[in-house]
Parts: sequence; structure tokens; C-alpha cells
Amino acid sequence: MMSDTSAGDGAKESIPGKEFKKLGYSLFIAISKDKQECLCSYVPRQQGSMMTRDDLNGYLAAAGVKGNFNEGVLSTFAVNAAAGQAQRNVVVATGIPPVNGIDGWLSYTVQPSVAVQSDGDDTAAIDLHQVQTFINVMPGDEIAHVTPPTPGSAGKSVTGETIPPQPGKPLALKIGKNITAEDNGERLVASAAGRVCVASGEISVEEEYVVSGDVNFRVGSIVFNGIVEVRGDVLDDFSVNATKGLRVTGNIGNCSIQSGGDISLCGMDGQGKGSIVCGGSIKAQFIHDCLVECAGDIIVEVELHNCIVRTLGRIIVNKGAIAGGSYTALGGIEAKKIGSMASVRTKLTVGVDYHDAEELERLMEELALNHKQSGEAGTLQEIEELRQKRAALTDRIMEIRSKVDERANPKVNVKGTLYDNSLLVVGMQNEEVKDPHDGPLSATENTIDSGLRYLSLTSLDVKAGDIEKAFILEYQKR
Repeated sequence: MMSDTSAGDGAKESIPGKEFKKLGYSLFIAISKDKQECLCSYVPRQQGSMMTRDDLNGYLAAAGVKGNFNEGVLSTFAVNAAAGQAQRNVVVATGIPPVNGIDGWLSYTVQPSVAVQSDGDDTAAIDLHQVQTFINVMPGDEIAHVTPPTPGSAGKSVTGETIPPQPGKPLALKIGKNITAEDNGERLVASAAGRVCVASGEISVEEEYVVSGDVNFRVGSIVFNGIVEVRGDVLDDFSVNATKGLRVTGNIGNCSIQSGGDISLCGMDGQGKGSIVCGGSIKAQFIHDCLVECAGDIIVEVELHNCIVRTLGRIIVNKGAIAGGSYTALGGIEAKKIGSMASVRTKLTVGVDYHDAEELERLMEELALNHKQSGEAGTLQEIEELRQKRAALTDRIMEIRSKVDERANPKVNVKGTLYDNSLLVVGMQNEEVKDPHDGPLSATENTIDSGLRYLSLTSLDVKAGDIEKAFILEYQKR
């Protein structure tokens, strides 16, 4: 006899199933709610014969069970039943569960520019200044891949029915500015330089990074492909590298500052270790004790003090002095004061590319050494080798000095006072200032009588070469 019922006392749970009753036993076959398990329960009686394996197979077929039978379990169940042992909720067959699909996801193909690394060594030094993990990109860089969702795979119940999977969901991501989607939206490519940002379900490339306060341990050193604006100070020992430009509202300490574009700041006290490398122009209120290298103009409102400055543009200090240090400017130098009342040593080199000036200094040192070695040479062969080397050095020196650069303006403008102990290197002329000169004045090269000319002040827009041509024409008329 067979009847539909539910598992009784001793069952794992109340599971609907089919009960088969014979004189000697009762067999209950239940199928789990998810149709992934077939459970058998056996109750023997005192009278009548026990169930055989063939009987069990027939009951399972009658109940519609077609799943993956566990033959070992079935055999044990049948043996125990024949021995008159009661059994509860024995899993004799299982289905194949469906495998749900995977949601779409984003995988980055670019790496952070500054990574905080840990190799597991607790004793290793950790640089607490490096906490930023910007993902910097340039135009054309592949940012990430969008992997589409997978459909999953179907399963089967113990009764042979197909169980459909739950498909994955597409990635909910909006493509923002400066990013293009290629290959049917599966490949994200940057269309501008900047950092990758993901916010509110949108991915974009931002070209500007704003720090609302100081650059400190909370913010960390910055490496950014774009424009950086700092609305506070940059504290000692932090660095900022911004490819397109940098604006600092406050002051900068002993730091390394670099930008491919313009740099503007309130002031910087580099304490003899700080540096600025600028691919554009620099504007500041003051700069103290720094190494500065610049491709454009350097315009300082108050003071340049004790710096080493090299620029392919002009150096202009509007209200104060250039005092102490060394300053090389291809386009000329202008300040209210040069040097100081304390006669601090100040060197100004104008009208030359600082790359050439550095090479000239090295060549001149080699030439001086060559002259010394020639006087000490002991053989004719040594003398001849030194002579040939001296000729090559001289040729290279003349080649550099004869260079013509349209940006060059060998001119120093002083609106107030030119103090003593200042060294002016103007074109090919060097002059040590031994007594103060009152301005306003312009110092240019005297190519007729050698030395320098001290003339009435003219703008740096007026080229020293044009002034000298007028003197040469006047000299020729005489």
C-alpha cells in the first residue's frame, strides 16, 4: 500500500513524501524542498517479511526518484532493512545543484603610482610619508576591463527535472568624463591625463586634485598626472609631483616639489635641502635656501635668499632683494636690490643657458688642469697629448660661447642698490662689484672696451644685444 504523507517523529524536518506499507515494514521516501536529496526512513514490524534490495529499487522508481544514487548507501540501507533495523532519513540519492552566474566586475589593468608595501617584516622601515595610492593615467592608457556577467549552469533534481540557474547581473557602472569604452564596452581607456576616480557608481579620470588643508601625514606625498591645488601648507619632508601644474596657498618647507607646468606658492623655506623643478614658470612671495630649476620665468614678490637658481627664463624680484647664493637666468635678472649691506656673497649669471654654463665651468676647470699638467710634463709625447686635449677643450669652449639663443638677454637690472661682494657674469664678461652702485641701472656687456656697462634702467624686454649694437654703431662713426 502507498500513501502521500509527511515525515513523522524522528525526521530532520517535516518533508512531504510517499509512504509504502507492507505487512512486515513501512518505507517512507521523502524529497527535500530544493529537490536535491532523497531521504529514506524504514520502520520494521514484528510480523511479515523484511524489505529486499529489489523492493527498495521498485519503491524508488514508484516515487519518481531518478537522481544520482549512492549505491553503497543503498546497499547498506537494504541490508539493514533485511536485518530488521529501523533507519531514519538516510540520504540515498542526490541531485546536481545549479551554479548561479557571476555578476559583472571591473578589473584594473593600471597600478597605483605610489603603493604602500608590506613584505611581512615587522622590523622593516615604513615611510609614513607615502600613503597615497593614486591610479595615474595618460591619454590612451588602458584603465580596466569590464567582465560581463556569466549565465551560470543548470542543475538537476533527484526526480530528473532541470533546475535553472540565477544569471549574474551586469556591472552597474556609469562611464564618466575623460574615459572611452571600447570593444563593446568591455575595455575602458583614458582620454586625458589624470587620476582614476570611482564615486557614486561612476568611473572617471579627474584632471585636478584639491587638498583642502595641509599636505601632511594624513594626505601623504602626492604623485598626480594633472593639476594639484593645496589650500594649506606642504610640511617638511613631503613631496608633490604634479605633471600639469601646482598651486599652493600656504608655505612649503623642506620638500621636493616638481611640476611639468606652472607653479605658484606663497613661500618656501627649503632649509638648504628643499628643491623645485618646474617645466613652466614660478610665482612666489619668497623663496629661501632652495635649489630651483625652471624652464620659464621666476617672479618673486619679496625676496630670493641664499638659493641656487637656474632658469631658461628671467628672474624678477619686484620689491626686495636677491641676496646670497647663485642665480643663472638666460633671459636676464631684475631686482630692487642685489646682495646686501652685510656684503653677503651673491653670484648672478645672465644671458647663458645654465646647461651650457655648467659645462663651461667644467671645461674651464679641465683647461686649468691641462695648463698645470703641461708645465709638469716630462716627455715630448705627454706634451703633445696635452696640447691636443687643450685644443679640443678650447674649441668646445668657443663653440658654447658662440651659441646664439633668441631668448638670451645678458642684462642685470637693479632698481635700488647693487651691493659689494656681488659677482656679475654678463655674457662673456665677469666683474666683481667692489663698491655699492646706486640704481636704477642696467648692467650689460661692454664688447668694445671689455668689462660691463652701467646704464640707465631699461626694461628686460629691451635686449642687451640691441643696446650694444647701438654703442658699436656710434663707435664706428667716430
